[in-house]
Formats: sequence, C-alpha cells, structure tokens
Amino acid sequence: MHMRTRNINFLLLFTALFFGFLSSCKKDNVDTPITAKPEIGALEIGMDNNKTVQAGSDLHLDGEIVAEGLIEKIEIEIHQEGGGTFKIAKIYNDERYVNRKNVNFHEHIDIPAVAPAGKYHFHLTVTDKAGNSTTVESPLTVEASDIQASYKLIFTEVNGTVHGNHFHDLADKEHVEPSTISFDNTGKAIAGHAHLKPDGIYKIELKQFDAASKEIQGQYIKDKVTANLYKAFLTGGSFVLNTGNSVTGAIFQPKETTYGDGSAVSGATETTGIITYFTAGKDNEGEKELFYVLRKFKDVTTKAKITREDWNLSGYETKFPGDDVIKLSFELHAE
Repeated sequence: MHMRTRNINFLLLFTALFFGFLSSCKKDNVDTPITAKPEIGALEIGMDNNKTVQAGSDLHLDGEIVAEGLIEKIEIEIHQEGGGTFKIAKIYNDERYVNRKNVNFHEHIDIPAVAPAGKYHFHLTVTDKAGNSTTVESPLTVEASDIQASYKLIFTEVNGTVHGNHFHDLADKEHVEPSTISFDNTGKAIAGHAHLKPDGIYKIELKQFDAASKEIQGQYIKDKVTANLYKAFLTGGSFVLNTGNSVTGAIFQPKETTYGDGSAVSGATETTGIITYFTAGKDNEGEKELFYVLRKFKDVTTKAKITREDWNLSGYETKFPGDDVIKLSFELHAE
C-alpha cells in the first residue's frame, strides 16, 4: 500500500512538471518578439530589370516581399547622385500591403518630365509592425525626355457618392496627387498608366495638344451645336456595370457643366466626356486593356439616344454610326 501511494505521488508530480513545462514553452513562444527582418526578393527595377527609365514616363517595379512581423509600410526614395537635389519619395501604406505577410509588390512610379537626366540612387525600404526594416538599394539611370504628348488623360481621386449608374455630390479631395497617362499621335500610351483603387471615384480629364503644345480639346465642346456631334466611350475590359448604391460595379459618367461659350450643359445625354468621372468597382479588380474613345456621329440626332449604360458597349460603332476621332489605349490596374 505504501509503494502504491508513492507511485501515485510520483505520477502526479511528473504530470504537473510536464504540463508546467508545456505551459512555460507556450508562454515563451507568445512573449518572444519577432526578430526576423522583412525579406525583399527578386526585385525588378525598370523593364527587364534594366535599371533605366526615361523622364516623363514611369519606373516599373516588381518584387516579392515576406515580412514575418507583418508589413507596416513600404517606402521608395529616388535621388540624384553627384550633388543634384532632385528627389522622388513615395510611401505605400494602404490595405494592399499593410498587415500582410507575403505580397507581390508591383508598382509604377511616375518620373516627371522635368527630372534631370543622369545618375540616381534608388532605395526601397520595408518596415514591419515590430519596427524591423530592410532596404534594397540600386543605381538608376534617368534618360532625358524626348516625348511630346499629343494627348493626356489625367486621373484625380475625388469625393462623391454612388447612385446606381451615376454619381452624386462630387467634390475635390484634399492632398490628392493626380496620375497622368501621356499618348502619342496614334493614341498609344508613352508614359504612365491607370493604377486606381477599385472603389475610388476619379475625375478623368482629356487633354489634346497641337504642334506647339497648346491645349485644343475645347474644340469639341465650344458650343452646343458642335458638342451635339461628339460623345466619349470607355471600351474594353468587359466591365460589370454598377446597379446599386454601393461601388461594386463600374460607372463612367461624362459630366461637363458648361460649353466653351459659357452656356450651361443640360441633362445627361447632352454631356460629351472631355471631363468624366469613373469608378471601376470591386467586381472589376485586376488588370484591363482599355480604350478612351471620342466619337463623332454622322447624324446630330444620335447623341440624344446614348444612355448611361452605353459607355462600355462592345458594338458602339454599329449602334452609333460615325468615326472615332480619338482612340487612346492604356492599361487599368484596379487593385
């Protein structure tokens, strides 16, 4: 009986020690801070990793990031070498990257046309939630801009609300940096791309330039008689169109308020699309190849037949006879 009691006591002691050990290990694991720094792998800087970009275009960046402590922010700095003072700085701290452990970092940094040509130094820094950071550095060459744009599309995020197939309460948004795509005289994008939040609302402004770089897009809406022949479309992408009052589908809304002569634009079918408002919607996340089209109709009665649902119509050429006087091709990244 004494031996049996001793064995039981020994078993109880062993069990207590065993579970105490497990508890201690578990506690140690919880309390141990993450010390592993973020990792940046296979980073491409420039197309085909050529570490070269032309002023007035955009710098392609693509790489894999792993952060055990979860990403807090990603910072880019590009500055001149040799005593120059020109610098570009950008911080990415939105939901695409923050609080993520593994991400593909794919961005295009606009390099202004005024950036001096020459040698630059590139820095990409990833900081995690624990304060650990890792930086990748690289030389970068900026080549002189020799591009004269014939067209531009300028995207600026704005405030507004969605009501089915159109917007209400549109207003400028503070501290917003516009994004610009430049095109040659054939409508091919030569600098920039559209990288937009899926649920963001953006004002799109069309600019057209003559040989002296003077803006001439006003010619299409100089008065009501002239504007009656023109309408903008955004084709391609097979968009899911918005129907409710939340931003799940796409909306493209031409919205000039006055003609060039100062008279008021009246009604949805009277607008042309030199100024438009656009949202891609969460149902259209990803990359799309698009065309901004300004069409001139053969009949002055055609424009009044175009509804707000026709902007992405694949057969618009047949339904609305005329000619595409402007057709600009570009990439949309809605992410």
